[in-house]
Parts: sequence; structure tokens; C-alpha cells
Amino acid sequence: MRLRQALALAVGLLPLAAGLTEATAAQPPATSGIVAADESDADTDTDDVAADATETSPLKATKASGAPDYDTCRFAGYSIGSTCFKWVGDNQWVFDGLTNGWAAVTQVQTNYGKNRYCQALPSAEGWGYCNYDHVEGKCVRFRMYELKDGVTRSWGAWSKWYGTDYGWPCE
Repeated sequence: MRLRQALALAVGLLPLAAGLTEATAAQPPATSGIVAADESDADTDTDDVAADATETSPLKATKASGAPDYDTCRFAGYSIGSTCFKWVGDNQWVFDGLTNGWAAVTQVQTNYGKNRYCQALPSAEGWGYCNYDHVEGKCVRFRMYELKDGVTRSWGAWSKWYGTDYGWPCE
């Protein structure tokens, strides 16, 4: 079991080791609320970023057949797992790197007021993804944390902002 956990963590942190991501330090959230995934994505014509709000639970990831394509996904590696934003298809990929009973969750925030949350598959099950329909020409950023019974911990730092059109860093 420890070998499987070590291998899962190694696979999840591979992008970080390859220098494709930024290392992040844990930080406490501004609030401990969780926003349910929002399926509507109408542009609000605002660049204000919405604050965390309390609702139900994160969207559960769909099982992927393998890891995401490293050339078309913007990665971030954390001590609890990995995540990446794939701009073609607006998918947020997520990998839980620890078999500790806590679920790895990625918070996805847009610069037009959306907060979304994607919960990883259990660590032994590999990569999963949540499918969103972001507004084109806007920006997203993401970070990870752990969730168990409504309690959150191990919040990572935000990634850079990435464009929803081509995945380029936003300025």
C-alpha cells in the first residue's frame, strides 16, 4: 500500500519536478466555504473576482483514461496532488496524490466572477477531470486543498492566471 501511495504521489508531482509548474506553500483560505460547480457560464461583464461562498459540495471528477497531455495543459503541483487547466475543452484535471482519507479538490476561479470546485478521484484511481464551459477571451486560475466531512485544510497558493482561449498567461 505504501508503494502504491509513493508511486501515485510521484506521478502526480512529475510536472512539478520537470519544472513545468510553480511550487506552492499551504495557506489558510479566506473562508472555509465550498461553492458547488456552476454549470451556467454567462459572462457577467465584470472583472471582479467573486469571493468564496458557502454551498454544497464540489463536482466529482470524471475518470480519465490516462494523464493529461503535458503540452496542452497548464500544471500546478502541490504536496497533496496535481491539477492542470486544459484550455481546449475547458477541462480542469485533478489528481489526488495521497491515500489519507481526505479528498483533493481544485478550486477554479475566473476573472468574471465564477468559483468552481473539482474533487479528484480517490488517489488509487488516477487522474480525473471536470468539464466546464468557460467564457472565451477570459482568464482562470486554480489552487488545491483537501476536504473531508465539510472541513478543509492544506490550501495551496494560486496558480498564474491563464487565458481560456489558448492557455497563455494573462497580463
